[in-house]
Amino acid sequence: MYMNSFGFLTLIHNAALLLAMFFIYDMAVSRNRTLFGSCWAIFTGVALGLVGIIIMLTPWEYAPGIMFDARSVLLGISGLFFGTIPTLIAMLITATLRLFLGGEESVVIGILVIFTSGTLGIAWRYYRQNALSALSFREIYLFGIVTHGVMLALMFIFPREEALAVLSNISLPILLLYPLITSLLGMLFVQRLRRSQSADALQESEFLFRSQFDMGSIGIAITHPDKGWLRVNPRFCKMLGYSEKELLQLSWPELTHPDDLHLDLYQYDRMLTGEGDAYSLDKRFIGKDGQSVYAHMTMSCYRVDGIIQFVIAGILDTTDRKHAEDKIWARKEQLTSVLSGSELGFWDWNIETDTVQRNARWAEMLGYGFEEIQNGTSINLDGIHPDDCEGVWQSVTDHLEGRTTQHKIEYRMRTKQGEYKWILDCAKIVNYGQDRRPLRMSGTHTDITERKLADESMQLASMVYQNSREAMTVTDSNGNIITTNPAFTEMTGYDLAEITGKSHKFIVSKQQDKRVYQRMEQALNSTGHWQGEINYCHKDGENYIALLGINSIYNKDRSVHRRVAQFSDITERKKSEKIIWKQANFDNLTGLSNRQMFHEQLLHEKNKAQRRGLNVALLFLDLDRFKAVNDTLGHNMGDQLLIDVAQRLRNCVRKRDLVSRFGGDEFTVIIGGLKNTESVERVAQKILCELAEPFLLGKKNVYITPSIGITFYPEDGEATEILLKNADQAMYSAKDEGRNCYHYFTNSMQKQVEREGQLANDLRDALKNNQLELYYQPIVALGTGNIRKAEALIRWHHPELGIVSPAEFIPVAEETGHIVEIGDWVFRQAVDQVAHWRREYHDDFQVSINKSPVQFREGGSDIASWFEHLQALGLPGQAVIIEITEGLLLDGSSSIVMDKLLAFRDHGIEVSLDDFGTGYSSMSYLRKFHIDNLKIDQSFVRNLKADSDDMILCEAIIMMAHKLGMQVIAEGIETEEQRRLLSAAGCDYGQGYLFSKPLPENDFSCLLLRHIHVA
Repeated sequence: MYMNSFGFLTLIHNAALLLAMFFIYDMAVSRNRTLFGSCWAIFTGVALGLVGIIIMLTPWEYAPGIMFDARSVLLGISGLFFGTIPTLIAMLITATLRLFLGGEESVVIGILVIFTSGTLGIAWRYYRQNALSALSFREIYLFGIVTHGVMLALMFIFPREEALAVLSNISLPILLLYPLITSLLGMLFVQRLRRSQSADALQESEFLFRSQFDMGSIGIAITHPDKGWLRVNPRFCKMLGYSEKELLQLSWPELTHPDDLHLDLYQYDRMLTGEGDAYSLDKRFIGKDGQSVYAHMTMSCYRVDGIIQFVIAGILDTTDRKHAEDKIWARKEQLTSVLSGSELGFWDWNIETDTVQRNARWAEMLGYGFEEIQNGTSINLDGIHPDDCEGVWQSVTDHLEGRTTQHKIEYRMRTKQGEYKWILDCAKIVNYGQDRRPLRMSGTHTDITERKLADESMQLASMVYQNSREAMTVTDSNGNIITTNPAFTEMTGYDLAEITGKSHKFIVSKQQDKRVYQRMEQALNSTGHWQGEINYCHKDGENYIALLGINSIYNKDRSVHRRVAQFSDITERKKSEKIIWKQANFDNLTGLSNRQMFHEQLLHEKNKAQRRGLNVALLFLDLDRFKAVNDTLGHNMGDQLLIDVAQRLRNCVRKRDLVSRFGGDEFTVIIGGLKNTESVERVAQKILCELAEPFLLGKKNVYITPSIGITFYPEDGEATEILLKNADQAMYSAKDEGRNCYHYFTNSMQKQVEREGQLANDLRDALKNNQLELYYQPIVALGTGNIRKAEALIRWHHPELGIVSPAEFIPVAEETGHIVEIGDWVFRQAVDQVAHWRREYHDDFQVSINKSPVQFREGGSDIASWFEHLQALGLPGQAVIIEITEGLLLDGSSSIVMDKLLAFRDHGIEVSLDDFGTGYSSMSYLRKFHIDNLKIDQSFVRNLKADSDDMILCEAIIMMAHKLGMQVIAEGIETEEQRRLLSAAGCDYGQGYLFSKPLPENDFSCLLLRHIHVA
């Protein structure tokens, strides 16, 4: 049977009866009864049951015993909105009726529908999370679908075919209509709940406002937008001293303090224009008695459609607090002033909040700006010196726990700059809680750094005073001794009892110059201090020298309070200084002044001569052949000779003139105060005469001569270095003139020096620029005329000066050290050339190479490289002859010279002794060293004639050389007679212009070729 229009209308009629539930709910709530009160819960359940009976009595009967009505909606909504008790009562009433109506299987389904829908409503009510007023249409509709879906599912209690038939006919109407009815009815209840909650909230707010308005502690005023009062509460009337009636006749601008009105109106106008709905400010009202009333006011407006209807103001009376703050501020200002005047840093520790406030002096004391410590920081130990932290915190703890009456301690605190200052920290608890728990602790910091330093300084001064090795005394203003330190007793022999009340003069030696004491008293009276040397007398009578220093201590009126004297025994130091001065200024051997005093005296004489328009003469002496004395007689005899020379030089000059030993065998004489230079020549002649007399050294008479160079200040120069150089040049000129004479400095010497300077500079680039060249002069066998030897002679092709003689530039090269590089180059060039001639001309050909003594000294040429060069060319040592001078043999005592000469012998290289007979020759050296050839100097050959002295000497040299196994070469042969005489005397070889002048390499090669053809 399908649902017809009559059945549908029956169901809608059933649903309409549900509206009675709304009236039941409203009736219970309107009587201000709690929905869950037991009586009203039963009454409500019975009422709901009656509504259910009415609904069930007008059902749509689908089939005999099968009826449909809105009971499921009733009970579901009842469980959801009325709660458990009313719903259970309604469920029992409707279930009873359904049981009474009968219908076999349909009775069971009907009862189950009743209990299922009610139970679902109760469960939904208690298991959802939000309030019932928050229910939405969608949620209630879902609840209706669930409830009636379960109801339709109960139809399967019937036989399957019957259940399907019923469901096919009623499912759609039921699911369309009943959930919708459930939702609409539920939303009515939700709206009722919401209105009820709003009414309750409004009533509560009204009550609270009325309570606050009438009995609150703050003033409340409601004003019209035009600033007139609408209502004021009693508290506000009391604040200003007006009655309510009096206030309502005034506007709030009239009661505002003039100084605060502008800001208040500005904020109020901003609120009126919509820039805000509220504002707060601190302001002053003018009370009825004319006194200012301090208040904190909050203004808020009420708008409707953007138009302000009224403004409500809350006013809190802050007058008492303001006065209290003013008093506290005044006290703080007073305390700050007191602390500022006392230079104390103040700190206040709130123990509960663990915050600390400090004043500006505290910040300044530690190098901080006041703004850097404005924000309260907790008390901490970070800034305290690590060694002091434990003691500080212990002191604070002891006071907090009541073990001490005050926290007081000295410690070090770190400043902002990282340094430490000493602080005296004094503090006490100033506020306790009810349980005697400390709440606040305040204290002061005092900078005691200076005091600490002063204490340390005083302790240090006391320690120094007592332990100083220097004697110290303290006297009164009259110079009488008050106290002394232990060092005074040790130094003078007097203890304190013996010396107290006595003057310092008591221990002064009788030998002391009284003028020193007079100068001392003058200095003390004028400056308050004096320092100098004093002769003291020990208690045992021994005199000693002391370095005394006196300082004065003054009273405030600048009168002398005390004088402090300290002195030390400098007797030994004075002796040492005298020895040191003598060692620094005098020659230990001769007793003459040394270079140091020479320079000082020459400067003194120059200054004196400049002031008086006088001249100064400087004599530079060098003893001729002094080295030979040392070598033959020994250094002890040489030293004795220097001592005797020094004494004779003193006898040759005035006492005011200075004789100095300049070094080695060099002496200088300064003759000052000269009006003319003639007397200097007499002094030079006297020196030559004095030194010409023999010197007795041991048992031998020794003769020595000087070479003297003379220069004048300011004629020849002004600087000391210039004068010394001039005198040195003049001395060498005297040596060049034959020694044992004197020579004045001339301008030509200066030019020569300048030329030598130019040569020294240009020599640096001579090798690099290929300006040096080797010439070769043949050495001829006098017996056969064969040329088997040649001497390599160096020439310098100067780009500006032309060909420069070796005699001129070789000494310069030796002096500058360039001779080593040049000598090595000469050796390699000559060896390369002799290798060529030995291949082309004769395999026994030899080249003689001159070597400077400089090359044999330490730091000279590396002769090992010469040997390597010979070996590289496949040449034997016999291809080279090394020529040396007699001067080198005199240096033969040097192990370096000896080792090099012996190395030549070991490598088969011959050694020739050049210019034999012109120097100080020693036969012992000829025996000691392996000399292969002697070269007779051309000075013996130049005037050689039969039966002449030169001939006798040449014959003697030739005979001696042959006896010693040496060959002889005569230099400077220019005539056939000289060649014949030497050949007859047995001379082995000859060299000179008779045979050929020195030739360049190519020309000499041509000479060799011609000699071959002639032979």
